[in-house]
Amino acid sequence: MTVESEGVLVVLDAGSGLMLLERELRESGMKKPKLDVLISHLHLDHIIGFGTFAPTWATDCDMRVFTCSRDERPLKQQIFGAFKPPYWPGALEDVSGAECIEVESGVSFEIEHMRVTPFLASHADKTLSFHITDGKKTFVHLLDNEVGTMNADFYGDLVELCWEADMVVFDSAYSKEDYPKLIGWGHSTVEQGVKLAKDCKAKRMLFSHFDQRYNDQEIESWAKYFKGETEFILGKDGAVIDF
Repeated sequence: MTVESEGVLVVLDAGSGLMLLERELRESGMKKPKLDVLISHLHLDHIIGFGTFAPTWATDCDMRVFTCSRDERPLKQQIFGAFKPPYWPGALEDVSGAECIEVESGVSFEIEHMRVTPFLASHADKTLSFHITDGKKTFVHLLDNEVGTMNADFYGDLVELCWEADMVVFDSAYSKEDYPKLIGWGHSTVEQGVKLAKDCKAKRMLFSHFDQRYNDQEIESWAKYFKGETEFILGKDGAVIDF
């Protein structure tokens, strides 16, 4: 997923969608793209795209990767450490010229004219969510975030961070019926997102991170829960949304 403002592109996580991004960059004629990547956590589905994303493997790449540290290893090794023999043909950490930058929950930083505030999500292994603003619009990234297990204070903080956001991207991995069997896995439902949208007065909410057990027809049926003044959108591969 990417968010763009005034020509500045920010990539959110590095899943398989990086293949589509690479194709778009190649077709646009950008031989050495400038990229800033925010990594929420290091579960494989959120970093697997690095393995085949050509810019990452370039020694002279113009890429910055932002995430928090999770152990005593150098940050670059934490991020790229899965891509080495015997699990990958080459050692990405030894080849990539990407700059890996440590961030902390609650400590804001700048990417060009955008201000990014990472904050802890309700998910395993020190997962971050991201609040991004360019001073005109606000975007909040909440994938891999389980609203159902938050206490009142945690949820209250989340409402404040999402307050009147122009776009909230919300984790809706499970159906309402299946969620009780999957509590604690770090994911939410459309219904929980609708409630959050009402509580924070979000202008738009995009639902994503659907579990693979559901087909398109089942996911589209969740639109029956949409209500209130927020504009709700079910995410689709390759979709471009202006807000």
